Amino acid sequence: MNNIITAAELKDEIKFGLSGIYLFFGEEEYMKQYYLKEIRKKVLAGGEEAIFRHKKLSCAELDIEKIADALTTASLGFFSEGQTLVELHEIQFGALKEAEWKALLEIFSEASEDVITVIYAVDGDLDVGFLPKTPSKQLQRLTEYVKPVWFPREGDMKLAKWTAKHFIAEKLSYENGVCELMVAQCGRDMFVLANEIEKICAFVKMNNETVIKNEDVKRVCTRNLEINAFDFSNALLNFETDRALEIIADMKLRKEKPAYILSSVLKVITELYTVKVLVDSGRNDFEISKQLKLHEYKVKRYRESSAKRSIAKLKKLLEFCTETDIKLKSTSLDDYTELDKLVILSTAK
Repeated sequence: MNNIITAAELKDEIKFGLSGIYLFFGEEEYMKQYYLKEIRKKVLAGGEEAIFRHKKLSCAELDIEKIADALTTASLGFFSEGQTLVELHEIQFGALKEAEWKALLEIFSEASEDVITVIYAVDGDLDVGFLPKTPSKQLQRLTEYVKPVWFPREGDMKLAKWTAKHFIAEKLSYENGVCELMVAQCGRDMFVLANEIEKICAFVKMNNETVIKNEDVKRVCTRNLEINAFDFSNALLNFETDRALEIIADMKLRKEKPAYILSSVLKVITELYTVKVLVDSGRNDFEISKQLKLHEYKVKRYRESSAKRSIAKLKKLLEFCTETDIKLKSTSLDDYTELDKLVILSTAK
């Protein structure tokens, strides 16, 4: 689907000229919120009258007339010169009836290019399909009338570069490996990462230093335990014995409680097993996401991981994890030894 706009392309449009309707979708909420703020700053620049050029609608209960009125009134420019901004939030596209779809698309087709409209879709609002190759019918219908802007979850390399830009903006340099360590230690949630970047910068400046060291990150930044749980689960699912044992060794070194990690792993494996059952029954990611109240990104990862194992094997892994959990809670056996046994049993092909 080559008409999808990237964040970089949106940045150029904000700089050189916005027009029409934008659909914000994807897993990366931090970037969606950031670019919405940038659009607000660009379109609503000016004096106190800018408030009259901004309409923000909650559309959880769809009101076609209200949306039509917002876009029509905005196009009349009653209050001042300059562009106007309309935001549409919480449209539940999956729940729309055909008549509502047609009415909504008609409004979008007749909207003025001078009225900048942002449709802000969060998890569960819109079935996007399997991008970039197979967009959903919902997304295809919308892209005839709107500019789709996809915000996929950022990978480790991009997050490390993003972290570096923040350090440079703060006029701080950093040791080799610091940015990668930030991502590895703090996790991939950009809201969390942004807070930790702010924290480490303040710490270094407070100590009258200009270089961020790896030791500073280890000392100051919060460690995200969810990474270990998910990585450990993936290692078990992918038969990666060495990787799973490496994670256990790292847990032991940091004195993390095996019972805590295993409870997180049990949650992951249980959700994975449930997703596998639903996938095999013919459900798509959007339907599974709504039923289990899981993020579509997580459902997608579960589906991809579960494709490597049968329901029977996943059920067996779940049994291994449950038995280990019971042993950890009811015996005086060495916790880490029991985790090692779990790895050997579950990664054997």
